[in-house]
Amino acid sequence: MQMKRSALDILRPVALGLGIFGASSAMVGAQSQDQCGSGKQTSQTSWNSFDPAYNSVTSWQSAWDSGDYDRNHMLLGTVGSFSAYRLTLANSGGDTMMVDLKNGTVIKPTGTTPMAGEKVAVFGYWSNGTFIANRVIVHS
Repeated sequence: MQMKRSALDILRPVALGLGIFGASSAMVGAQSQDQCGSGKQTSQTSWNSFDPAYNSVTSWQSAWDSGDYDRNHMLLGTVGSFSAYRLTLANSGGDTMMVDLKNGTVIKPTGTTPMAGEKVAVFGYWSNGTFIANRVIVHS
């Protein structure tokens, strides 16, 4: 026994495929927009691209004050507290997070100890939901 197929039965899978394709395109477009809402990217080292020059940065950069930094490999904030192997970082909204320091974490300028209330830039990486600091630069 053969069933008769209507035009709707034939076009339904095509329409579904086009809908999925359109939704996927919209999601990709949304992810590539500025998540911080500034609507601008001030230089080639924008917030979502890795700048290999960060490996050699040892002092506070003025671009950080305007929000131009690599948010995937760096955190900016104010020191809430500092102890061996632990730094509490607060953002302008008052949210805090713990950053783990490790043997070999460099603090610049050399000899500086981060103090509560100081602005810092923390370079590092995410590991299992924790930000691990390779380098901490204290705003001077």
